[in-house]
Amino acid sequence: MSDTFLPGSGFDTYEQQDKVLVGLCGGTGCKAAVRILQQQGFAVMGAVVRLCTDDPVVDAAKEAAKALGIECITLNASELASQLAEETAAPADLRFPALLAAADRLGIQYIATGHRARVETGADGVHVLCPAEIADESARLAALPQETLGRLILPLGDFSPEDVAEMAAE
Repeated sequence: MSDTFLPGSGFDTYEQQDKVLVGLCGGTGCKAAVRILQQQGFAVMGAVVRLCTDDPVVDAAKEAAKALGIECITLNASELASQLAEETAAPADLRFPALLAAADRLGIQYIATGHRARVETGADGVHVLCPAEIADESARLAALPQETLGRLILPLGDFSPEDVAEMAAE
């Protein structure tokens, strides 16, 4: 992979002031997603959702953010659950609502993750989750509401796992 423009989800026309809050976990996918979004001109900020008190993902995400040179905030999923009064929701289901709530508080329009899938908008304005070109994680995201899909950028949908690993290594 070269350092030239990397395509992804059609979000190549945004200006530098556009911001995106990226859900971080410390893995190669989120690192590559940050790199692609930065190359596309987004101002990127990271967020990690703490699902339990001793969540090892928080430290990994903070370390990844530091290596990427971006700020990373920690969101507490249990606090969000009580705010949303969704006691029946599983903790993992709170990641997207947590990212959206934080983005709203920070004045950020878009959220992004390192999932390998694509979001496309039809002529009728309906957002549709599509499988990635190679490695498909769309089944995990299929239940997301239209409001979430309309604000979600998935920059890895056009890349192979090998390309993602190479981008993360750089």
